[in-house]
Amino acid sequence: MNLYPIFLKIESSHCLVVGGGKVAERKVESLMQAGARVTVVAPEVGATLNALAAAGRIEWRRQTYRSGEAGDYTLVIAATDSTGVNRSVYRDAMQNRVLVNSVDDPEHCSFYVPALVKRGQLLVAVSTSGAVPYFARKLRQYLETKLYPGIGHDLERLKKLRSAFLRRTEGSRKEKKEQFEQLLKPEVEQILKKVDKE
Repeated sequence: MNLYPIFLKIESSHCLVVGGGKVAERKVESLMQAGARVTVVAPEVGATLNALAAAGRIEWRRQTYRSGEAGDYTLVIAATDSTGVNRSVYRDAMQNRVLVNSVDDPEHCSFYVPALVKRGQLLVAVSTSGAVPYFARKLRQYLETKLYPGIGHDLERLKKLRSAFLRRTEGSRKEKKEQFEQLLKPEVEQILKKVDKE
């Protein structure tokens, strides 16, 4: 299967998570970290989701999934322990051209959630296209040991250098790109040496 890898901006987007267990909790937390406005549909939820709802950080609809609900959202995750419910969510989402992920059911997904390593603004995604999530998770754990904690700060420093460079440099876009890459080359090489040492 050929996939088109993207990083999706969902800040302030309305997203739906169907389910209230531990898996749903993880999905809600990752959506919230991306700035999404999250609604959870489940008759019952765990303590963490209950606390988020009580604090007004998510909306919790204490009900079973109702046919057609998925069509009202930008992105939907089906995370119940019922194959039938998850597939109903998938069908509704697909009919309404809504991005949908059915946890642990790659055949009923329009996208997969990769294993992620995050260091500041550096985000590394690992996916096996849904084939072997365990391998993606283990590779993510390996990369976490290689990408030292301070790499996010180093990236922030490079970002500031780039901004200053673009403000003061004249020339065509191509010339600026070439000059900037020459300026950054030794900095990037130092960062990669640190990664190799880990």
